[in-house]
Amino acid sequence: MNMAGNNKALLIGLKKDLRIYYVLALFIFLLVFDYNQYWYLFKSYIQFDSWSVYGDLRLLLKGTDLYGIGKDPFKEHYEPPYNYPSFWRFFSYLKGFDAVHYKAIGFLLVFCTQSMLLWASGNWDAKKAFYYLLLLLSPVSLLLFERGNNDLVIFLLLLFPILVFPKSKLLYILFFLLAFMLKLYPIGAGLLVLYLYKEINFKNIAVLIGVAVVILVYIGLNYEEIIMIRERTPISISEFSFGFQVPLENFMSHNRKMYKIEGVYWAGYIVLWISIIFLLFKIFRNQWNHVDLTNITRRELYLFLIGAGVFLFSFFLSISWEYRLFFLVLCVPALISWAKSNQFGAKYMIIILPIILWNQTLRKITEMFSDNSNSIFLINQLLITSLAVVLIIYIFLIFKKSLNFMK
Repeated sequence: MNMAGNNKALLIGLKKDLRIYYVLALFIFLLVFDYNQYWYLFKSYIQFDSWSVYGDLRLLLKGTDLYGIGKDPFKEHYEPPYNYPSFWRFFSYLKGFDAVHYKAIGFLLVFCTQSMLLWASGNWDAKKAFYYLLLLLSPVSLLLFERGNNDLVIFLLLLFPILVFPKSKLLYILFFLLAFMLKLYPIGAGLLVLYLYKEINFKNIAVLIGVAVVILVYIGLNYEEIIMIRERTPISISEFSFGFQVPLENFMSHNRKMYKIEGVYWAGYIVLWISIIFLLFKIFRNQWNHVDLTNITRRELYLFLIGAGVFLFSFFLSISWEYRLFFLVLCVPALISWAKSNQFGAKYMIIILPIILWNQTLRKITEMFSDNSNSIFLINQLLITSLAVVLIIYIFLIFKKSLNFMK
């Protein structure tokens, strides 16, 4: 009787949790939809490019195939050129991880990535389901899934230990370092490593120094390759990109004779950091000192630090492709909890996140009424910048109790 009652309660719980319906729909779609055969149905709405269907994944798999037979993919004349760290050769030892199986691998990457995200997001009611669907069906998300980008692998590596082994600090460090060696930008997720070892004692300092040494040694040993990969990686400064330098680069691409504008860029850069320092100063001086942003679940906090760290590293230190904004979705569980307790800025970030991820659609709508939609692009960059500032404040507030100089 108790078993029957428990099973009935489980079924009722599944029916109320809207995630189960999304997972079933996603599984069926990926199982039956053949991009190469049916993608042409949408060509009247979007420009069809057969290479875009798991294109990044196919390029990556071509490289691992070459590693498997003892060749160097960097010496091949691919278009686009191969631009993945040689550490990816590790996957050449995995049976079935090859270009022939790109559809099956792409299927698993998309399905596993979204399933892990659904696991991390907690139960969905109608309102929460609508919000997450806004993010998962955005142009940014669909671009990432369509191309089967390596960011999906990084996403899985960073989430796996948090969801499966949440109490294992060492395991997270190992997965973090693996993600970093596959692509440099996950170093931003090191914010969580700092938080896990935030208490100042010999053991924690030794662990952090060890992680830093591994990172520096890896960069030193692979410096020439890193430079070559940077030169080979295409950059879009007016369509699918974000970063602090993008507004300047976007302006100069249309006004290449106005190189003096670089002075304006540096002035803007200084103003931004003065603003950040001013806001951080307020943390020490007023009611923000009483804000406790750690009063959420451990999982929500960890996911927030990963998502915010990857975004901030990508924003300040590189011009990144827009699909990397998908990591911001990891911040949502914490933002929802903070919004319920009326923490400053949480509702603002919840509102602007869909706007940022749907920027491409907003630009297309603007083009119906105007010949120049670049203003929408620049407004989006300003929103992204404002998001970066608020996230920096949040991170300082999260760490403030652990740092001796922040009373």
